[in-house]
Amino acid sequence: MVKEAFAPSVPQGGSEDEGDEMSGLPRFLRAWRAAAGVKMGQKRPMSQATVAARCGMSDRWYRDLEKGFLPRPDREAMERLADALLLEPDQRLTLFLYTVGCNPPAGVTAAHDYNSPEHRAIQLVLDQQHPRPAYVSDADWNIVAYNRAMGQWFPWVREDGANLMHWGLIGQESREQMVSWDSHARVYLSMIRLEMARKRSGSVLPQILAKALEDPLVRSYWDEDTTVVANRDGHHFRLRIPRFEQEIDLISQVFVPARFDNLRLVLLTWPHEKESPLGFLVPPGNI
Repeated sequence: MVKEAFAPSVPQGGSEDEGDEMSGLPRFLRAWRAAAGVKMGQKRPMSQATVAARCGMSDRWYRDLEKGFLPRPDREAMERLADALLLEPDQRLTLFLYTVGCNPPAGVTAAHDYNSPEHRAIQLVLDQQHPRPAYVSDADWNIVAYNRAMGQWFPWVREDGANLMHWGLIGQESREQMVSWDSHARVYLSMIRLEMARKRSGSVLPQILAKALEDPLVRSYWDEDTTVVANRDGHHFRLRIPRFEQEIDLISQVFVPARFDNLRLVLLTWPHEKESPLGFLVPPGNI
């Protein structure tokens, strides 16, 4: 069924020509449609009808949009339109600013090419953190990249489908390795609460949460609280991992690459032993 986001009569401000003149979006749409045709191996722009079909809207809906009729805010329709036009991140941002008035939701593209030159540059940043562990996760906390130290300290990141929330809430290993696991589990649930408010299509978080809540203990944490947490930047972890004979303390530093705001670059750090706070268990020097 075709979903209509709006049914305009005339552009805001008067005539059809005024709508096109007042909005910069039509010019972008025509350029993006032409580029999409090239990306699809065609010798001509992608047709308006094809764009409409690819995003599940009517021909009239897209024709009116390209004439300057701005729709009612509809994030899902704009996500589908961005995918239909094969837009790059900066182009997606432009589309959302014109139509919805905000940034696109993180992770609107289902498949990222993590072997692209841009993503490989992030891997270089990770590698340069050695011997400190570092990793990159996506909006669902799937582990998409990590450095050698991370793989050595936390072998679970090397597994297919490695996901921080699955490890932290469902797997038994996290309960054995995270001192005061219950407090960390509550923080992870708080992060899921906030992320699920974005209502991203294709997210695996609802399935992970449903599985985690099968545990009565995790369910009790979920039911007793409504706290929300955006990230774990600056959070303190005390761990007991097989690599070390003693417990160690780490601090997480979270960064968001400017070009990929659906990714989180996380560095696990610690101060020099002479500069560490009283009681801070710095990892052994020979690591």
